[in-house]
Amino acid sequence: KAKDAQRGTFMMTITPSIDLKPITNGQDWVFVLDASGSMQGKYATLAEGVCRSLKQMDNKDRFRIIVFNESAKEITQGYISVTEENVKKYSDMVSSIQPDKCTNLYAGLDLGLKKADADRTTGVVLVTDGVANVGIVEQKKFIELVKKCDIRLFTFIMGNSSNMPLLKAMTDASGGTATCVSNDDDI
Repeated sequence: KAKDAQRGTFMMTITPSIDLKPITNGQDWVFVLDASGSMQGKYATLAEGVCRSLKQMDNKDRFRIIVFNESAKEITQGYISVTEENVKKYSDMVSSIQPDKCTNLYAGLDLGLKKADADRTTGVVLVTDGVANVGIVEQKKFIELVKKCDIRLFTFIMGNSSNMPLLKAMTDASGGTATCVSNDDDI
């Protein structure tokens, strides 16, 4: 509401559930993880959050894991079924990464959005401090990228030096959410 105004406004989004089919074949989750040098001191919290998330997934779900610094790479090489062995293997891999180099956020997100299966619900979990400093950095390009896919982007922003306008705009464009977290939070 405007300062000193008596009345304000709000926006409410209502999604009728009658036309939505229940998800029976599991969901796909893509973890896009910032492993750049600016994540030193924060990366252990990121890794713990990812490991805990993988353990909570349903056995019908699948996941991919993308890590990025000045370039992006997929450590899962495609969608992985949720099994106890796979969760342990990829949790260990994520935990062993040592953050370094610059931050090419666009490359990480671009790779994470590839290979989406049109027959499955897909959510993308981006964990970053949001300091995009190499590659494409224009907000407009990020919005265009996110709008190409039918996904929801859930961004966990670590640290105080993040580019909040960029990260919030991306999540809003996908219908997802952005949440700030710290090393003290239980992500």
